[in-house]
Amino acid sequence: MTKLISLMLFSILAAVALIVDANDYDEHSVQLAELRLTPQLTTDWDLVFQQHQVEGVLVLFDPQQQTLTTNDLNRANTGYIPASTFKIANGLIGLELEVVAGTEQAYPWDKQQRAFKAWNQDHTFRSAFKYSVVPIFQQIAGDIGKQRMANMLASLEYGNQKVGSELDSFWLDGDIRISAIEQLQFLQKLHNETLAVSQRSQQIIKQVMLTESTEDYTISAKTGFGHHGDKYIGWWVGWVEMDGRTVYFALNLDLDDIKQAHLRQEIVKQLLPL
Repeated sequence: MTKLISLMLFSILAAVALIVDANDYDEHSVQLAELRLTPQLTTDWDLVFQQHQVEGVLVLFDPQQQTLTTNDLNRANTGYIPASTFKIANGLIGLELEVVAGTEQAYPWDKQQRAFKAWNQDHTFRSAFKYSVVPIFQQIAGDIGKQRMANMLASLEYGNQKVGSELDSFWLDGDIRISAIEQLQFLQKLHNETLAVSQRSQQIIKQVMLTESTEDYTISAKTGFGHHGDKYIGWWVGWVEMDGRTVYFALNLDLDDIKQAHLRQEIVKQLLPL
């Protein structure tokens, strides 16, 4: 009888332990490689956003410290048009499908005058990424094709994966959406070269993403700027490597016009532990 009671008690305790384990992660927890983290909400960043008179969200992920921090949990999980941050995925897919040969593939200027001076010249894939040359990435998307684009976005688990009807602009004004946290999940896989594409494709994209390099740190990132209702959405996503560690960031802001675009980098740099 005593053994039976002990066995029943052990079973009950085991069941309780399983319930506790199942509840360890709340509904907001996020899977980032081998880590599952619940975002920590901070109010320490509010003054920086107020100083620049903008509303937005920043999410920082530090794998070494095992922290995921944001100033707005709801917005961190809200999908927005990716705008030119999609060039990371677009270029990666182009490389994987051999639509893009490599960093130095040539793209001659088509002689059409466009609003941004840097677009009105010949480019390589590297410089087209650096200057965010939309017509070249529209060409890359067209060469990829709608079905292959849809298949690859599903393989990459990129945002809501909606290509829509306009292959040359769906990332600018279509139905595709990605949240700041989803950007981080995508970026960490890219950095660790664990996306469902070749290491070569991932390594080339990481090369062209290199934005800034100093003695103390390097930043690999991509900006984005697109329509968001009666305002614009401004993105800056990427990672900073310093002191032997990598910190991932994803910021999006509501902006009134392109004159505020510089705030994307300014706010992130103010809040990054550089």
